[in-house]
Amino acid sequence: MVDGERPRERRRIDDPAALRALAHPLRQRLWRLLMQRGPATVGTLASHTDCDPGQVSYHLRELATGGWVVRAPELNRDRRESWWRAVMESTDWDPDLFDDPADRAIAEQLSHQLVGGDLQRLRRHLETGDQQDPAWREASSITRSFLSLTPEEARAAQAELNAVLGRWAERSADPPAAGGERRPFLILLYAFPDDPAAAGPAAPR
Repeated sequence: MVDGERPRERRRIDDPAALRALAHPLRQRLWRLLMQRGPATVGTLASHTDCDPGQVSYHLRELATGGWVVRAPELNRDRRESWWRAVMESTDWDPDLFDDPADRAIAEQLSHQLVGGDLQRLRRHLETGDQQDPAWREASSITRSFLSLTPEEARAAQAELNAVLGRWAERSADPPAAGGERRPFLILLYAFPDDPAAAGPAAPR
């Protein structure tokens, strides 16, 4: 997730207030827009979300209290403009580290919301694939790897994958090659222990 700035270090979130600040559907849309498209004005964000500028401003301020976005006054061209940018850093949190059940519920809810948003984007990509530019269809892929790992091996594998994504994040901050076109590109990496015998979608009859 890069908008022209190099990502900062990974931030482990242990403050439930920061998670509450993002646990709102519109705030998640605003945050994603700023992460993927780069700094924007309140007016631009309002047009992308079909929301009132005053409502957008309020939710941006709430996101800022959680450390997700910051103002970008250096981009203002006049006093009427209000520019914002995402805080470019990788974040994670562990619901089990929150002692208060209410805080733990917020952490779990936010995780579910963000994963749900990711899967919606994947579903939209699959449903509109035949309408996309052939070059981008060819550049897209879905990969499944069924591995057998120990916890230590799983952590090591994820560290290697994250390092690869980090290198590409840095590279995407540089100008593209002549004639190249850059678009927001979503790479989903979910890693978890799986039970092959667990119930899944019903088999066709």
